[in-house]
This record gives sequence, C-alpha cells and structure tokens, in this order.
Amino acid sequence: MKGFCTAATLLLTTLTISPLSAAENSINISFLEPQGEQEIDAKALIQSSGVNDIFLELGAEHFQFNKPLELQYGSKDGPLYDPEAHTVHMPYEFVTSSFNYFSKNDYEKNYDRTAQDGTVDILLHTLLHEAAHAYIADQSIPILGKEEDAADNFAAVLMLNYLEEGDTMTISAADLFAFESDDKPDYYQVDEYIGEHSFDLQRYFTTLCLVYGSDPEKHANLLDEVEKDYRMERKDFCVYQFDVINANWHHYFSQ
Repeated sequence: MKGFCTAATLLLTTLTISPLSAAENSINISFLEPQGEQEIDAKALIQSSGVNDIFLELGAEHFQFNKPLELQYGSKDGPLYDPEAHTVHMPYEFVTSSFNYFSKNDYEKNYDRTAQDGTVDILLHTLLHEAAHAYIADQSIPILGKEEDAADNFAAVLMLNYLEEGDTMTISAADLFAFESDDKPDYYQVDEYIGEHSFDLQRYFTTLCLVYGSDPEKHANLLDEVEKDYRMERKDFCVYQFDVINANWHHYFSQ
C-alpha cells in the first residue's frame, strides 16, 4: 500500500481549532498498538490528518456528552458504538479498506480528489455517525425511524454546516457507499432486508440529497444521474428534506 500516508489531507485548514484538554471536552481518544505495516500506516494517516482535532472541536461545540465518550482506534470489530461501554470502536482496517476503495476507483482521476482525501473524509463521517448513536443514547433523543439513517444525517448536517469543505467531504462519504454497493451482487440477501442499515445505494443517494438540499445553486448538477422525469421532483424534495433534518438535529445540538 505504497503512498498510503505520504500526502494526508490536513483538515485543520477547514476549521478554526482551539486547544482542547481532556477536561474541556467530553470525548477521550486512545490508540491500540498497531499490528503490522498496514495498521501502522493507518494510524499514521489518522494522526497526521487532523481528523481527531476536528472531531473533538465539533463535539465540544455541538454535541457534548453527559458521560464522556471513549473513542478507541485499533479495535478488531467495528466501526461501531458499544452502548454498554459508551465507546466508539474504530478498526485500523476500516481506514485501510476505505483507502483501497478510493484507490481502486481511481478517485483522483475520476473525482478530482485523492484517495487520502476520500479516506479522511469517510473517516470523519463515520466517526460522527458512531458519535450520533452515542449522543442519542446519552441525551435520550427519540428516534422515529431507523437510527442508522438518523446517524448518517447527523454526520452530514455537521459536516455541511461547520466545515469549509464539508460538502465535498460529505460527497466522498456518499461515494464510498456507492463503491461498496458496486462490490455486491445484483441481489440482496435476507439479512440485508431485515438489517438496521438502509442499502448502500440508498445511503449514497440520501447523502447526496442532503448535499444538494444544503445549496441547490452550488450543486445544481449533483443529482444528474437521477432519471430526468423524476429529477425535479427529487430536487425539490431534497431542499425540503435538508431543511427539516437540519432544523431537527439543531434542536438537539449544543448552542
């Protein structure tokens, strides 16, 4: 995996970061010892990207926990939120796998964004997604529908509102859902129909819908792959959808 951590995106440029000590925020971050070269590279990319600083800053400003949340890198399972331990587990393998997806799909050539960029973008989106589960539990937030969808929305709303390149980063997260869908057969297994997640292509289009709805003029062509007869209806819906979801999540964000 040559070049994996040679050009990590410094996301610190997208947000003004103020120093945060462990006592000043409600998220604690730890790293397990990486095993093997790929895990060492993954850890290096995480640490050099600045993604943890952004995650901490967003948490301190918008979703503070009553009970401090633990974020552990290097877990074998995940990404996932463990409600009993109030811990988000983020495997190094997830970073490696994401990088491989973006590399395999020639992300820089086809999407004008490097594989490292895409990897860090989806890492932040996933951290926020798992933090959403923790925040829902910590704040006893009622969810009427799939909590997984609500967690995707939580991540997108924060990125779109509070990061300078949040729209581009959110599109990267959507693209990974599409790449993962391409790797699956044309039919679904029963466990996918009864699972808690929406299908990958649904997550892809739902995420793009929020990006479009957040700024229809800037992203006028974002939904061009939607059939023409259906496109205008979807565009109007996406504007409405973003406004509703944005307002609903801000009802629970720290002010």
